[in-house]
Amino acid sequence: MTTTEAASGTATGPAATATGPVAKPTTGPRDGLRLLCRDPRTADVPWGEAHAVFDAAQDVAAIVSRQDLEDWLDCSLLHYPVLNAMRGGTPVPPEALTRVMHVSGDPRAGYVDAAKVRFQLAAGATVVVQNLHEWHRPAQQLCRRLAQLFSAKAGAVAFWTRAGEDGLRVHRDDGHLFVVQIAGTKRWYLYDTPRDAADWSPGYVEDLASARTVDLRPGQVLYLPEGIAHHTRTLDTESVHVTVAIREPRLRDTVELAVRACLARIPDHATLSGTGAEREETADELLTRLAEALGRVDRAALVRDLSRRAAETRGSR
Repeated sequence: MTTTEAASGTATGPAATATGPVAKPTTGPRDGLRLLCRDPRTADVPWGEAHAVFDAAQDVAAIVSRQDLEDWLDCSLLHYPVLNAMRGGTPVPPEALTRVMHVSGDPRAGYVDAAKVRFQLAAGATVVVQNLHEWHRPAQQLCRRLAQLFSAKAGAVAFWTRAGEDGLRVHRDDGHLFVVQIAGTKRWYLYDTPRDAADWSPGYVEDLASARTVDLRPGQVLYLPEGIAHHTRTLDTESVHVTVAIREPRLRDTVELAVRACLARIPDHATLSGTGAEREETADELLTRLAEALGRVDRAALVRDLSRRAAETRGSR
C-alpha cells in the first residue's frame, strides 16, 4: 500500500508490500551512537536534550587525516565551492581560492589553487571541505550507515583552522551534529539548547547568555543537539575536525506528503467558480473532505515513507 493510497482513504489496515507485512524498524539514535562510540556503553547520549562528549570508534576517528587535506590541495580536482573558506563568518571570494585549469586545451575556472588556499589559511581563514559523503569513501560509507540507523539525511564536512583563530560567529544549525576532532584541540562555546522548534531558527544569533566551554581533543566526538547555539576557537595548534550532520524528517515534510497524497485525487483543472457564496460552499465541502481523508492516513506507512526518503537522500540538506 502506498502513502498516496493511505492518504486518499482508498486503503486501510496494516501496511504491507507485495512480499508481505513490513516489519517495524528497530534502529534509532541509540544504534547510530553505538556506531560512533568507541565504548558502546557511552551510547546513552541524551538525544536532542544536551551536548555530550565521548571517544570515537577507531574508524570514525580516522575518517579524515591531516595528510588527506594536504593531498586534496595538491593532487585532486577539487572545485569551488566543494572547497571554500570563511573568515569571521564572511565567505572568502572564489577567485582568492581558485585557478584556471586547461583541460584538453580549454580553460576551465574554479579549480582549487593550493598556494592560494594555504595563504588564506595562514591569514586566519577556516578552510571548509563540503560534501565528503559524496566523494570521500570513508565518509560516504559512514554517512550511508548513519542515514539508515537514524532514518535521516546524513552528510559530512571537514574544517581546517590555524592555531588561535575563531570559527564562525555564534550560530545555530538545523540538524544534530557529531563533531569528530581529527587534529589539534578546539574549544567549543555552547549556549542554550532550545526545547521547542518555535523558539529558534538556523543562522547567526546575538545577545546570548554566557556559554559553557568544551575542549575537544583528537579522537573525541562532541554531540550537539539540533539548534544549540555555538561558536569555536582553535587553541595552541591548528585544528582539523569533521562534522557529521544528521537531519531528521521535518514536520512540514510530514504534512506536505500527507496533503499532497490527498490532493492527488483532485484534478488540476478543477476550479473554484460561481458566486462568492457558492465558492465558500465549495471550499467548505473540499476542506471537509480533506480533513476526512487526512484522518484516514496510515500513520505508520507515512512515517516509513518519510524515513525511507530521508535515508535515501544524498547530501546533508
